[in-house]
Amino acid sequence: MIRLALVGPGRWGRILVEAVQGQSDTVRFTHAVARSPAKVEGWCAAQDLMLGTDLTEVLAAPEIDGVVLATPHSQHAAQIEAAAAAGKHVFCEKPVTLTRESAAKALAATTKAGVVFAAGHNRRFLPAVEKMKAMISGGTLGTILHVEGNMSGHVGRRYTPDMWRVAPGESPAGGLAGSGIHVIDAMIHLLGPITEVSAISDRLVHEIALDDTTCMLFRFESRATGYLTAMTATTPIFRLQVFGERGWLELRGETELTWAPVSGIRETWTFPTVSTERLQLEAFAEAITAGTPYPIALEEVVQGVAVFEAVPISAVEGRRIAL
Repeated sequence: MIRLALVGPGRWGRILVEAVQGQSDTVRFTHAVARSPAKVEGWCAAQDLMLGTDLTEVLAAPEIDGVVLATPHSQHAAQIEAAAAAGKHVFCEKPVTLTRESAAKALAATTKAGVVFAAGHNRRFLPAVEKMKAMISGGTLGTILHVEGNMSGHVGRRYTPDMWRVAPGESPAGGLAGSGIHVIDAMIHLLGPITEVSAISDRLVHEIALDDTTCMLFRFESRATGYLTAMTATTPIFRLQVFGERGWLELRGETELTWAPVSGIRETWTFPTVSTERLQLEAFAEAITAGTPYPIALEEVVQGVAVFEAVPISAVEGRRIAL
């Protein structure tokens, strides 16, 4: 059983813990680190977590195998390096860092220390995405021409001006950090590296300091194109569609995948709902115990952060960014 410490028991950190606590045979949380422990004492007690405020103490605890970082994005790089130096395996929520340079440096520290690094891109673990990858890699779609994505919601109703997620620099380009980065990772997974980025981001309706409409145009190393929309003030949607010379695949939501061939019969598959949060943490545990690679390669993590960094620069400066 892999024993983990949660750093940052906010809304998402709690979701990660509750996905595995008492439900997984391979991983459980034993500790939590919080800046304001009084706010989470009851929840930590209910989850049987030892609560503290000092990350250094947790990193020194021999009974802890790894840490899960669900902290503000700007803190990730230093925390990853500190964990690696302490010999602890690291699972980090997205975006892993805010810049390509800091991501490369932090992940190099984990490689040097010989610890597992896992990025929290949970949509990679959807059965429908796995089937998309198999069909694309197997040549079913032929040459890939284009990919489209939309991951939007109405977080403006949940966020308040005092939350760290709307602090300057933490969430550039509106929904990019909260949702768009998931689709960027999926696109890199399915189509390969992105080499050019162009973006527009604006605030039309929010009163909080967060853009509500962000759209991005990509060029891939393969010369395929793509675009992505991430809104924070509309009805939730998750859509990913890949176009090839022989047909297209469209994922709507997390369970319904449609294949429309140029010649042949259109098919739609409905996949069971799974806890992607649990699957990714169990994959992290397996990488620690069995030495199997975590499904998201480090170079793909750095590529995703490079795109993340380029989007707000492109939006502000009004120019295409070459990666």
